[in-house]
Amino acid sequence: MRLLTLLFLAPFFIFAQQKFQLTGSVTEKGTTIIPGASIFIEGTTMGTQSDATGHYVLKNIPPGRHRLVASMVGYVPKLVLMDFPGKITELNINLEEDNKTLDEVRVVGSQDKLWEKQFREFEKGFLGESYHRKEVLITNKEVVDFTESSDAFSAKASQPLQIINKSLGYKVTYFMDNFEKTNSLTSFKGLASFEKLVPEDAKQERKWKRNREEAYEGSLKHFLKALGDNRIEEEGFNAYLLKPEYLNNLRRGLFFDRNNERHVAFKTTELIGITTPDGLTMLNWKIPMEIVYNRKRVTRPIFMDAPYPYTILIPRGPIQITSAGDLMNPYSIEMRGEMGKIGMADLLPLDFDISQP
Repeated sequence: MRLLTLLFLAPFFIFAQQKFQLTGSVTEKGTTIIPGASIFIEGTTMGTQSDATGHYVLKNIPPGRHRLVASMVGYVPKLVLMDFPGKITELNINLEEDNKTLDEVRVVGSQDKLWEKQFREFEKGFLGESYHRKEVLITNKEVVDFTESSDAFSAKASQPLQIINKSLGYKVTYFMDNFEKTNSLTSFKGLASFEKLVPEDAKQERKWKRNREEAYEGSLKHFLKALGDNRIEEEGFNAYLLKPEYLNNLRRGLFFDRNNERHVAFKTTELIGITTPDGLTMLNWKIPMEIVYNRKRVTRPIFMDAPYPYTILIPRGPIQITSAGDLMNPYSIEMRGEMGKIGMADLLPLDFDISQP
């Protein structure tokens, strides 16, 4: 079974009506102004750019703890953890020059067949297994280079990846720290900024809305929100704790194990721990869980009595989530199965709200 762990850094979110604002300037060495720098809340559509004087204003910041990122081509991205409301309403950011960027951009010739093959392998691991190649494009693929060994395939990018997702209606700028694929694991880690594309017409706008809803339904975010709200079954999930000895010894048969041979009975309320004042909930969840989402069907099900998307979630550390279902530590859950097949092409921004148009 293919295993994919998405290492996507999630900020701390609590959504409320009150919004905040942050101002400041972006400079090099504290003196040289940097116009056109991007300042954004990591993983969201909230962002702005510095003007000709290096000054920026970031508006409509929801309360909570956020990862603020400042970036510019040729400079090392700067990440700052900030609380809103907080004591700081103005933040001046100093960026350091990145000496390894511009001189590392690869010029890909038509005869470089090995690189093209490696890039296709990278696309499959990074963007996912089910995306439409004509609708999701990395527009600056020349910045990616690869290293291969007998047991691992890795990728680095000398500049932020620019991804146009015409399926969901976003432009994504992704600062990739690393990408690695082995026989059992595909993982990548980085910082993402989302920007909504402008629809050509009402038909395209409706298509994006449907596709975003489709991407959300049955996702890890959807499941974790349902778990935190004690609404697993109401939201279309069937979930059971799995005895660890069955984790790597699953056999085709029945998902609904009426004799409880491989399942451990649980109540959702037993897994929901304390909630902190800033809205983060700890989950008391120690052993694997197998899940199906019964509002979608698959043609080749793992279990004949459950022809639905199937996933195993494995706790790998303390699990903490927001009220919106965002996972605070991307290392804390390992995904196998359907949820493990998603990539950047399927990811929604962390401020996506399915209740909003």
